[in-house]
Amino acid sequence: MSRTLLFIGICCLTGILFTAPAFPQSFVAPIMVSVEGGSFQMGSAKGNLDEQPVHKVTLNSFWIGKYEVTNGEFKKFVDATGYLTDAEQTDTYRTQHGIPPRNANNGNWRKYLSGSKLSEADSNKPVQNVSWNDAVAYCGWLSKMTGKNFRLPTEAEWEYAARGGSKSKGYKYIGGNVLDQVAWYRSNSDQKVHAGGLKSPNELGLYDMAGNVREWCGDFYGPYYYKESPEENPAGPPAGTNRVMRGGSFANSENFLRATYRNGELPYNSAPGIGFRLLIPGEPVAKAVPPPPVEKGPMDDLETKGFLDIYGIYFDPGKADIKPESIPVIDQLVEYMNNHPQIRITVEGHTDNTGDPKKNQTLSEKRAESIKAEMVKHGIDASRIETKGFGDTKPVADNKTKAGRTQNRRVTVRKINPVTP
Repeated sequence: MSRTLLFIGICCLTGILFTAPAFPQSFVAPIMVSVEGGSFQMGSAKGNLDEQPVHKVTLNSFWIGKYEVTNGEFKKFVDATGYLTDAEQTDTYRTQHGIPPRNANNGNWRKYLSGSKLSEADSNKPVQNVSWNDAVAYCGWLSKMTGKNFRLPTEAEWEYAARGGSKSKGYKYIGGNVLDQVAWYRSNSDQKVHAGGLKSPNELGLYDMAGNVREWCGDFYGPYYYKESPEENPAGPPAGTNRVMRGGSFANSENFLRATYRNGELPYNSAPGIGFRLLIPGEPVAKAVPPPPVEKGPMDDLETKGFLDIYGIYFDPGKADIKPESIPVIDQLVEYMNNHPQIRITVEGHTDNTGDPKKNQTLSEKRAESIKAEMVKHGIDASRIETKGFGDTKPVADNKTKAGRTQNRRVTVRKINPVTP
């Protein structure tokens, strides 16, 4: 395997589904978004009693996860440490630690209530069935791996980010005025979690702040805390029983998805629809440098070597329509193009082995064109992207379908001449 493929293979923690070597040989931190500090009015005069009174809060700047932590990311932690979540602990262990026995059909992060196990296709979906204790353990491991201070957001930080921070447009819901456009919830989710990034982001570019999974915050939950909350960087009551949850889930109704809605759960509780998002305290945006990966980043080879082999753009066998699991990969390419406005690229599509050379060529061309179209939808000028199909001129082996055909998920992106003024 070339150095290009090796480095690309280790990037699943950025939300890109590349083929990965044994972990941890190298490490890339999750995608974080800078949030400029400021003041806002926290709470709601029309909400529940624990959302009152509305009060002024002033926060320092911070970095918050662009997506909820995924199954793929959480699996890296478990694989590296052998960690057992609270839901996976034996009843003997739970009793010894004062935790009630867990009903076996509640499931855990590895499997659904039906008992079926998560598959590779679930790796870009938010991890669920994790407790507050599990989320804190993940943050500790990630901090050690990266040298960054990862933690759960306070609920003040969470609400500020959900409202759009200093870029807030005062939408009715988190990220927009039409709930179906910004959130997976009871009315549109089919009662299941979905891959991150499929709904519209909020003003800060954050996905799924409303719906999909509820998110743990670091604070103890205090129903009357707003009456005594300090103005600057409130971090919740000094003690308590429950920990704060925010954001609502795929199973909740509209009311639970409001930016100000709050409730609490015991820190060892876990259930379908409970997950979390990461935060790093940060300097003001004007002075800040985005938290760098410890090792090589996912776009470094495109920048330094001029090409990149990607294994994370998914198609059904024999089809050219991009599958939803591919959105984080597209997001990375779009981000690279936005950060390098003078660069043009060629997207080189590969193919499944359909058994017919002409069909192979056509399929590879259509796949490249589909990727270009998706990038254009995300705001990239079409003149900056050329497409090419490889047909039978490149290896087509990735894995085999049930029919015995080889199925290829590889795409090559190649940097070409800069845009001329």
